Amino acid sequence: MRINDLVMGLVMALLGAIIIWASKDFAPLARQPYGAGTFPTLIGAFLIGLGLLLALRGWQQRGALFIWQGQVALSRTVLCLFAVVAAVAGYVLLTPLLGFPLVAPLMLTLLIGWLSGGRWGMAVIVAIVASAMVWSVFALLLHVPLDLGILEEVIY
Repeated sequence: MRINDLVMGLVMALLGAIIIWASKDFAPLARQPYGAGTFPTLIGAFLIGLGLLLALRGWQQRGALFIWQGQVALSRTVLCLFAVVAAVAGYVLLTPLLGFPLVAPLMLTLLIGWLSGGRWGMAVIVAIVASAMVWSVFALLLHVPLDLGILEEVIY
């Protein structure tokens, strides 16, 4: 089934509003200008903004809201779900040993490459960029330490 961008954009914007509403009562951190609700509020704002842009694009297309495109084999669905669960489990088990900078790009590359039908070049680029962005936000901006694993001995 294909869902029009109007519907998906409105759902994204609604989820963003719910995230902002749910995080408004998070307690502030001691002696900090921002609190525990800062990051969820930013994510919610991005979801609202991008969701509204997506909804606008869907509105301009003026197509059907839902289009049935045919059957998806149950085995493929189960295999995709298993791949995602295996990637999360692999990340949880391997990150303390190998570290975030090695495990995250590897897991994302494998998952994106397989789910995209073998577009490995795109998978490597997206995995490296996404991992670098996550590292930048959490380690550099929010000062949340991410496991370095075996790289800790190399860096320090």
